[in-house]
Amino acid sequence: MQALPLRGKQAAWSAVLEDRKNDIERAMEYVELYGAYTECEAIYQVDNLLAMWTNLDEADRAAFAFDPRVIDWDRYVTTTHLPSVVEHARVKTTPGRVKGDERARRLRTNVLSPERHVAAFDLENTLIASNVVESYAWLATRRIPTDDRVRFIARTLREAPGLLALDRKDRGDFLRYFYRRYEDAPAAQLDNDAIELLSRLIITKSFPAGIRRVRQHRALGHRTVLITGALDFVVRPLKPLFDEIIAATMSTKPNGTYTGELTTVPPTGETRAQLLADYCAAEGLKIEESIAYADSTSDLPMLEAVGFPVAVNPETRLAALARKRGWLVEQWAKAPGGPRPLLPIGRPAGAAADRRREPILDRVTRRVMEGRS
Repeated sequence: MQALPLRGKQAAWSAVLEDRKNDIERAMEYVELYGAYTECEAIYQVDNLLAMWTNLDEADRAAFAFDPRVIDWDRYVTTTHLPSVVEHARVKTTPGRVKGDERARRLRTNVLSPERHVAAFDLENTLIASNVVESYAWLATRRIPTDDRVRFIARTLREAPGLLALDRKDRGDFLRYFYRRYEDAPAAQLDNDAIELLSRLIITKSFPAGIRRVRQHRALGHRTVLITGALDFVVRPLKPLFDEIIAATMSTKPNGTYTGELTTVPPTGETRAQLLADYCAAEGLKIEESIAYADSTSDLPMLEAVGFPVAVNPETRLAALARKRGWLVEQWAKAPGGPRPLLPIGRPAGAAADRRREPILDRVTRRVMEGRS
């Protein structure tokens, strides 16, 4: 099940099965451990233990009664030792005393404490239900003829399985490979199109609860940091939400077009943890008093680096780990009633419908960014 692209409640169900599997494996370890004793016949010497006992004074003997001669072994083994082993090894079939909602509320209170320093957020599947491929598809189809748009869609669908496999294998290598598609793209044009990309794609696919959480942290005086493998010009319109945005950057040619090559190591995996640690050190903040929000096991280094990790819409493996380690798990969804396009295709630039709706989109986007919606 961990190989399946499950998220949200489906991933939580898989995490429950993972817990049951771990319980069974732990029980089996006890069986193997004590099974060896049942097959062994031996007489154990306790000379050293008795020598230690005789060297104790009366007060220590009363406090530390480890003289094996005064223990009723038949009673101890049958009423104390073995029942304890069975209790700790048995697979649990009923929930504990503390309900899940109560525990989540307690963890959320710790996360939203004014004492925290930094709140770091991943972007894809954490704040928005989108990815770098969708952003590229929208920008790439913004200014091409209809026939080319159809061919672009067909080619992208054919490449999707290979891109997914590369992404799962190594996120950094995937980004380097995929971003080469931006070679010769005009930087100024993409800067302009990215503003509409925010309204047409990012906002419509955002998780309102996630946006509210960013605002909550800012209201509490926490530094908010977005750490994403998305390109800087794509996420630049999100600047009003964050104190700092750390994103991938591409170099440009003298003629103002992109080279398709990243200028630095993409902020993924271990790099994210290091970037967050460097930011905290530079600002005089404590990473152990910070929070990180992410959805994938590829973000484990960043989640493990902070004192308060939060798994958002976690994939199956992260859901299992978060459940095992007692992390806060949040399930955030898109707002109901929003547009649900089948494909992330950009509308032709200059369309009459776009011109009529542009002022409205600008106002809506501004209200979302400023927290007035």
